[in-house]
Amino acid sequence: MFQTCKIHCKPLATYLSAVFLIFITYTELSRQWTPIGGTNAHQYYFEIPLLLVLSLLFYFPKIESKLIKYLIPTIPTLTIYLCFDVFYNFLQRSLRPSDLENVNTIFDFSLWLSFSLISVTLVAIFSIAFLLHQAYKTYPAKRFASSLLFKMISLIIIVTVLSSQTLSRYLEDSYIDITWSQQGTIRKNGRFASIIHHGIQEQQNLLKLSKYASPSNTTNIQNTLYPGTLKNHQNIHFIVLESFIDPRLLVDVRFNKNPLAPELAAYLHKNHDFSNAISPTYGGGTAQAEFEILTGIKALAKVRSVEFNIMNGSKASSLANKLRSTGYRTVATIATNSGYFNSPLAYKSLGFDRVYFLEEESDFKKTNGDSVIFDGDALNYSLKLISSMLNESNAPVFSYVLGMYGHGPYKRNLEKRPDIIEIDHEDERLHRISNQFFYRTKALAEHIKKLISIDPNAIIYITSDHLPPIIGKKIRYQHDKYTNISLLLDTATPIDTKNRKYFEIPWLIWDLLTKTEHPRALTDNDMEDIYFRVLAESMASSFTQPQ
Repeated sequence: MFQTCKIHCKPLATYLSAVFLIFITYTELSRQWTPIGGTNAHQYYFEIPLLLVLSLLFYFPKIESKLIKYLIPTIPTLTIYLCFDVFYNFLQRSLRPSDLENVNTIFDFSLWLSFSLISVTLVAIFSIAFLLHQAYKTYPAKRFASSLLFKMISLIIIVTVLSSQTLSRYLEDSYIDITWSQQGTIRKNGRFASIIHHGIQEQQNLLKLSKYASPSNTTNIQNTLYPGTLKNHQNIHFIVLESFIDPRLLVDVRFNKNPLAPELAAYLHKNHDFSNAISPTYGGGTAQAEFEILTGIKALAKVRSVEFNIMNGSKASSLANKLRSTGYRTVATIATNSGYFNSPLAYKSLGFDRVYFLEEESDFKKTNGDSVIFDGDALNYSLKLISSMLNESNAPVFSYVLGMYGHGPYKRNLEKRPDIIEIDHEDERLHRISNQFFYRTKALAEHIKKLISIDPNAIIYITSDHLPPIIGKKIRYQHDKYTNISLLLDTATPIDTKNRKYFEIPWLIWDLLTKTEHPRALTDNDMEDIYFRVLAESMASSFTQPQ
């Protein structure tokens, strides 16, 4: 018996040792390309044992080639590690299971990132296929089939154990959450542990929503966030532009001329500067920024990585729905198609009567040569809608525009919008972004001028969804990566929004309408409670109400 164990255990121990060394080597080397690289002793509690167990699914001891037997089985897991690292480097947060719901958006986010994702996926698939082919040639047919069946059953058992309450409690008890540093948290626990940890939390929070759907929860969210009575019914126009960054705020970048279009300067603060506001995201996650700006509620990403994804069209507490209750008409102009972040149902939940997805509107024509809709084209379409609504009725209007022109790789129609700005920085992206900024601010100035001419008493708010994912060692920013430019005009007069969080902007707008600065002394627990209530409202028809 001991002889049999020695015969079988020695190659298994050699295999596990090889796998262990490969992953340790990758993790240590990854310090060179990601801040979450490096190993930590705490990873031996969960991360490394899990990697070794998963690696057994690809262990075929009778394959003669040591390179195939020891190296190829690690490729599928290493590709997940690599995807995790790329994701973190771009968005500065942990990859979550729910991010798979938005994988289609990557193909519009970056061609390079899309190509990389497809490449590593194909490498993983081909490595598994190659390994199975080698095993098929080595083993007798019945032995290969039984081995494959055993591994499939083992995979089911592993998934079942990982989703069990016992393991969930163990992971939650052993997982070290460094609240002030997600980077440190991932380094401490490991990549797989972080993915599973966030998956467990999301499932727990999803179950938590059913409690908030109970009719006994009678807290009036609208009156909490938007108290008082309107003193006037000014029209309100929100404009959120993709990755709208002011290149003048980049450190040690010089221009041949001011990248700000001179036409916009008259609407800005002194010294021709924007104000600022704090986005919940950096580099991506547009819908989270939208969630805050349109609801007045912090995007906590507790149920899904993007709140829009769970909304089913049921009416939720939001600025638009509050305004509708006072007689406002609402309209949204979105410079994409309707396939992003569950947008049609989300915008319905958030209170928009009409939503126009420009890539699907037959009467909309974008500028020839532009792969992404130019902000000026989207704003012109919105202006026509607003003008028509103002002519139809005296009822006030809340309009919303989401632009996409600043999306990477920051291209533009060079014939229609040739280079104006030259910079002394080696990164070509900054050259493209700076020229985009000139034409975007020129289009904004034209839009503001026309909008004020037909609606002189309007409130206009302009900001970015988030900064583009360019900030790093070679490109530095005067503020932190969540601080975005912001412009609030009340009857053409700029109002400072400095350091306000995005969810505080709707509060400020409401206070302008009520002519009262309302205190909102909300604790973190209060905000979390409101957050869950709003999400429960937005998916109310998904819950079975008690009889």
